[in-house]
Order: sequence, then structure tokens, then C-alpha cells
Amino acid sequence: MIRPADIRDTCSQLLHSRALRLVLMCIIPYACVLVGLDVAAHYGDATGAALPVQFFMSQDGSFAEFLEYALTAASAVLLFVLWLRNRALVYLTSAILFVWLTIDNWGEVHEQVGYALGAMLPVIAALPVEPHHLAETLVFALVGLLWAAGMVVALRQADKRAATHGALIAACIAGAAVFGIAVDLVTSWGQHGVGVLNLLAFIEDEGEFAMIILAFALCVGIYDVETRRLKDQIARQPAVQFLRA
Repeated sequence: MIRPADIRDTCSQLLHSRALRLVLMCIIPYACVLVGLDVAAHYGDATGAALPVQFFMSQDGSFAEFLEYALTAASAVLLFVLWLRNRALVYLTSAILFVWLTIDNWGEVHEQVGYALGAMLPVIAALPVEPHHLAETLVFALVGLLWAAGMVVALRQADKRAATHGALIAACIAGAAVFGIAVDLVTSWGQHGVGVLNLLAFIEDEGEFAMIILAFALCVGIYDVETRRLKDQIARQPAVQFLRA
């Protein structure tokens, strides 16, 4: 059972991680530039001044998308290495999800599956949303349920420290889902003017982008804290063995 004190202590350790602060110092300025380009692109779209599609954060192959690919892939690698060290399933479960997010983001998996399933779904006149958008939501919901089930099993087997790390990562994933799924569905629901559509798209993209950055920073901090902890344990072992002898 994770207590508030466990979360507080773990967050305190992570906030004191130099690696976490360093990656935020490196990423945040670049992320602000990407957000500025996205704002300019949405303003141009609303006013009829077309700007390069790479400025849009939601466009595949855009500048922001390539950063997201790198962050989710790096998060998967860090968590997989942690799992190899201590075999805590919390890290493996989260690593697998980040692998999926990278592949899905890069290859438009949920969009393609959504269009394929949407073609088989009947058009419901009472719902002001196209079938493929509902199918995309169903795909995300299925993946989310599988991941959540895996996390429940992993959290039950984990110690308090690993469980708290997993809960923090899960909170970031849940936040990204709110923007990437819920807000996306609101954007697709019914007819919107150009201004409202651009505003909703901006909220969706920037919110998901922020959650991915936060999740990556957490993974870096967790990796740094756990690596230092392992080094301290190794450094203490000879002294302990000497005292026992």
C-alpha cells in the first residue's frame, strides 16, 4: 500500500536528482520554441496564412513529433535497464508501454487501425462523430486496459519504492491520455469553427507534449536515483563483509 509519505519522500529524492534537473534545463527551452512554432502555425491556419506543416505539433514528421519519438524511446530504454537490474515488473510494464507509444506515434498505428475498424462500424446519426474516431478511441481504450491490468499485477509485486515510481509514471500516462484521447474526441465531436478547432487542437497537442516531457524527466530521475542507490550498496558491501570477518 503506497502512503502519501512514500510519494512525498520519493518525489523529494527525484527533485534532488541532478540528472532530472539537467534534462529539464536542456529540453524546456527547445520545447518552448516548438510550442511557439505550433502557436504560429495554428494562428496562420486560422487567418489563412499557411506555414510549414512541420510547425504543427500534431503533424507526423514535425519537429515536435521527432522529439516525442526520442523521449518515449529513451524512456523505454531507461526503464528496461532498470528492470534488468532489479526485475521489478513495474519498470518492464512501463517500458513496454513506452515502446508501444513510440511505434504508434511513428507508424500511426491507432489511426490506421481506427480507419480499418471504422469502415466496419455503422454510422450512428445520433452521434456527431465519425466512426473511425470512435474506433481510434476503442483502440486506445483496449491498449490502456491491457497496460492498466499489467500495472495492477506489477504494483502488487513491487516494493514501496518501485511501486511509487510506477504510480508516478502512471499518473503522467493518464494525463497524456486525457489530452490525447478525451480532448481529441471532443475536437472530433460535432462541428467547430476554425478558431475553436485550432484552440482544441492546441490544448490537446501541448497537454500531451507536456505529459511526455514530464514522464521522460521522471524516468531520468528514477534511473539516476536507483543507479546512485545501487552504487552506494556496492560501496558498502566490502566494509560490511570486513566487519563480519
